[in-house]
Amino acid sequence: MASKPLRDSDVRQAAYRRLLTHAQACPDTLVIDELGLDHGSCRIDIAVINGHIRGVEIKAEADNLQRLPRQVAAYGEVVDKALLIVDPKHLTSAMAIVPDWWGVMVAERGATQGVKFRRVRAERANRGIDPLVLTRLLWRPEAQHLLRELGVAERHLRAPREVLYQQIVSLMPLRKLASAVRTALKSRTMWRDQQPLS
Repeated sequence: MASKPLRDSDVRQAAYRRLLTHAQACPDTLVIDELGLDHGSCRIDIAVINGHIRGVEIKAEADNLQRLPRQVAAYGEVVDKALLIVDPKHLTSAMAIVPDWWGVMVAERGATQGVKFRRVRAERANRGIDPLVLTRLLWRPEAQHLLRELGVAERHLRAPREVLYQQIVSLMPLRKLASAVRTALKSRTMWRDQQPLS
C-alpha cells in the first residue's frame, strides 16, 4: 500500500515533537507559528526566539516552491539562522534557491508511517540582516518604549511608526537592536492572531 503524502501539518507536528522539544521546554525561548515579517508581507512557518531568531520553513509534498525566493529574501533580512524542511521531491530545486547559510532537512515517511528527518546541510549564521526590517517586528508601543529608554523626548514619540523605526536604527548598533527586538517579542503576552499564552 502506498503511503499517504506528508502534509504541512504532519511535518510541523513532527518538527515540534522531534526537532523543537528542547526549545519548547526552555523558559527563555519563544516558539511561535506564522510570525509575520515586514508587517505581514511574509510569514515564518515556525519561529524560535531565544539568543537569536531562527526561522523554520516547511515545504511539504503538496506545496510548490513559487514563493520560496521571496521567503528567502524576507527571512534573510531578519533571522539569524534558517532551516528549510523539504519533501524529497523538492530537494534539488530548493537547494538551488536557498543560500548556503540555510540549513536543509528532508522530511519523509518512515517505515512506521511516522515522519523521518534527514539533515542535508547544517545552518550557519546569516550576515545580511537589515536593521530597519528587523525593527519592523516591533509593535508601535514597543518602539515607543524602546525610544523612551534611549532618552528620546515624548513629543517625538507621536511620529509615524516608520519614523520611530528609523530613529531606533539610527540610535542603536545592530547587536543591541537585535537583543531589544528579541526581548520585546518574548515579552508579549498576546499575539494578534494567536490565543493568549497561558
